[in-house]
Amino acid sequence: MARHNAEYEELLPTRDSLDSDEQSPTTGANNEKPWRRERTTAASSAASPLLLWIGALVLVIACTDLIALLYVGYLSRTVFQDKDFASHLEYASPYIGLKELYESGAVNRTEVDPITVRPRVSAQVFANEPDRLAPRGEHDYWHKQYGRMSPNERHLHVTSDRHEQIHTVVQFRAIDFGMEDCHLVFTLPPPDAPLEAGASFAMDPTSRFDVFRLESPKPIDVKTLSHRTRPPVLGRVAHAVAPRVEGGETLIHRFPCAWSSLHAFAVACAQGTECMLDVWSSQNTTYGVNLVQHQTV
Repeated sequence: MARHNAEYEELLPTRDSLDSDEQSPTTGANNEKPWRRERTTAASSAASPLLLWIGALVLVIACTDLIALLYVGYLSRTVFQDKDFASHLEYASPYIGLKELYESGAVNRTEVDPITVRPRVSAQVFANEPDRLAPRGEHDYWHKQYGRMSPNERHLHVTSDRHEQIHTVVQFRAIDFGMEDCHLVFTLPPPDAPLEAGASFAMDPTSRFDVFRLESPKPIDVKTLSHRTRPPVLGRVAHAVAPRVEGGETLIHRFPCAWSSLHAFAVACAQGTECMLDVWSSQNTTYGVNLVQHQTV
């Protein structure tokens, strides 16, 4: 019995050795190829600094872009002017010394005929639609050679229709030296007068109009003009004005106007009356509401 045990004791190490040899390909595969593990470790060690450098570069670029964006925003607020900055600039007088020269009596004045000034703005606002913007470019057209063309035309349109109550806002700038007696006038064509291309005229002969002076510290921006955003009313300067049916000029209001000063008015139907006036001027006509400057020197 002791001999049998000795045989087993002698075989066990051999079997264990064989088992160990059989299991080595599966359980100890990595132990057989240590060079693979070393190469993987070396590659990981080499990639780590590269990823760090790439991440740092991306971070630097992002910070640079952010700083540049903030700087451009700073410039736009401090260096560049507002888009309407020109409306606040002073009109420098080119008539240097003329006032002193005439006041000295050294020269005699020259007679100058009245000057007709067309409105810089003549736009329609809608009393029953206070947020509706004034129409623009109604007669604009496309020229195949020059592109979009805007004819030099003005539109005066006033109605008391309950569905579309239209007022017209006009703005003028007084020009020329020594012409500071201004007359605000209606200028209308005779009923049977031929009209050139672009001009048109229609009016109810019983129409009566009220005219209001508006606050006018700077040029009116037609792009944002509506009945709600129009300049505040300072007062009524004419009531129930009846334009001459036979055409020509009808005086609305007379007032002093210093050189380069701005003046704005609103034309509406007289309160409690029915009226309609729709007139377009053209390149060579001055129909509508105009400013006539008379000599004061």
